[in-house]
Amino acid sequence: MFYSLRTRLSAAFIVVFIVPFITMVAVFTQVSNTVIGNSIEESTSQTMDQYAAFVNTLTTQVEDVANQVLSNEVTQQWITAQLDPSLPREKRLTVDAEIRKFLSSIALNHSSISSITLFNENGTAVGIRDQAFNDDPSFLNSSWFETFKQEDVRWVPAHLDSYQPNYLNSVSMNSLLFNLVQLSSFRKIGVLKLNVKTSQIQTSLDKIKFGETGRVYLVDMDGQPVLEQRIDEGMSGFLQELPSIGKDKHSGGKLTVKQNGENHKVLYRKIKSANWMLVGEIRESELFEKMKRVQQTMLAVGAVLLLLTIVAAFWLAAGIARPLTRLASSMRLVERGDFSREEDESLARMQLPRNEVGYVVNVFRNMVKRLRFLIETEFQANMRRKDAEYKALLMQINPHFLYNTLEAIGSLSAQKRSDEVIDVTEWLGQMLRYSLRADSDLVKLRDEMQYIRDYVSIMKIRFGDRIRVDIQDSPESGNALIVKFILQPLVENAIKFSQENAAGAHVAIAARSAGDALEIEVSDNGIGMSKELIAELREEIARGKMTDVLSASGRRIGLRNVLARCYLHYGRSFSVTIESAPQKGTRIVLSLPTKEE
Repeated sequence: MFYSLRTRLSAAFIVVFIVPFITMVAVFTQVSNTVIGNSIEESTSQTMDQYAAFVNTLTTQVEDVANQVLSNEVTQQWITAQLDPSLPREKRLTVDAEIRKFLSSIALNHSSISSITLFNENGTAVGIRDQAFNDDPSFLNSSWFETFKQEDVRWVPAHLDSYQPNYLNSVSMNSLLFNLVQLSSFRKIGVLKLNVKTSQIQTSLDKIKFGETGRVYLVDMDGQPVLEQRIDEGMSGFLQELPSIGKDKHSGGKLTVKQNGENHKVLYRKIKSANWMLVGEIRESELFEKMKRVQQTMLAVGAVLLLLTIVAAFWLAAGIARPLTRLASSMRLVERGDFSREEDESLARMQLPRNEVGYVVNVFRNMVKRLRFLIETEFQANMRRKDAEYKALLMQINPHFLYNTLEAIGSLSAQKRSDEVIDVTEWLGQMLRYSLRADSDLVKLRDEMQYIRDYVSIMKIRFGDRIRVDIQDSPESGNALIVKFILQPLVENAIKFSQENAAGAHVAIAARSAGDALEIEVSDNGIGMSKELIAELREEIARGKMTDVLSASGRRIGLRNVLARCYLHYGRSFSVTIESAPQKGTRIVLSLPTKEE
């Protein structure tokens, strides 16, 4: 059924409509994935560049303020006062008041700075608060102070600082640390600390979106968060690449890492002024998530189109393929010669479409009807022709036999053998009555055998002891029907051509059943037949030219007559065996299909 018209129409629709659509979807999504992925990367990169520039500017400003504070005369006077242990207390308080006033003015003039504090290594500190921390050396043990002294880490991650006004104590800060140095002697006495609100840095960072689940972190070069951020375990693939990122001399870049069996895209920007790094990480699959949804939508549309295509193909098949399929089935029946079934089953009850297909089917209907009429007419004419040929052959036998019999009676009369003339006349009368029965061309085997017995009796009267005829028939086959007058020409030929044998004519006649066939055998010890004549007879049988005997003349006309009538009546069901050799006699076996009355 794969090669049926309906299947091929469906396949054609799918190839013409669905395959280009699927190809378009595949190409479109592939190109879109690349474009959208690059667009998201580019957009995020630009945003990260802007944020990195913001942080870099902010840290640079804070460093400038730190340098301004450190180099100011007020700050240097305070440092000098801290180095003079003999300075009166009143003078020390005056210097602390002046430095607090100065630091407050600096913080007010720079909105990015929340507070400024000077820490002395002797345990005292002064800032924008109203009082100094004279006996609170706890800052000396803080992590930020120790890290700065040991590793010179100037920028402190987000933390809480108690050395500032009370309203800022609970606010997370990021701090810049500077060595507190007397510029005239370069003596270090402590640390200058400038605080920047963490929210001032983090608010802009939180607005950066890297897909749905992507994360952007601000970390130090060890991968630790600088702000109040927690590194998600599912988005921490960049940590394994920190050594290679640190070695990268460029200010930024991108790379792909493996995290939890998935490829992650990592973008990074270095903020060298603070020794920080801005890192963005996202799953590669998420970059194309939207396009996957678009692709799924388009595939769903493709599935709907496929269903519509199949429906359209079947609808088209109802108007084109189904009538053509029925037409092909009908043609196969016509090809086998089954005209009646073709008309009754294939096309008779089908409603034809009003198009070219319907016209073709309708023409085929009319053609089949016309063809069947012509075949029936030809068949009837052929049957009448065969019947006429058969009757002509039969009429050819009767005069021949009658002539031979009358010749025998004449010979007996000339010899004044009146008793034998009476017997021959009686046998002849029985034979004539048998021959004049025109009710059927078929007769029972026993009647035909009786006819032969009468004929043989006449021949024995005529030739006396010069002929011997043996007849063997099967009683159980007596009712079998055979063609009339097929034995007498064979027996006559056998007697005629056996007369030349010096030992006298010996003819054997036998009738027997052989499965579904009836075999009639006639054999003699006559002069035999030539190989050429036997080959000629077989060729005539094979080519179906036995009826040419009507125009034939010469020897063996009786045999040809019998074979022609059997061929006309039985067709291919009839077969004959001829065995003969010169001077050794002839054996003829007729094989006829068994017919019971």
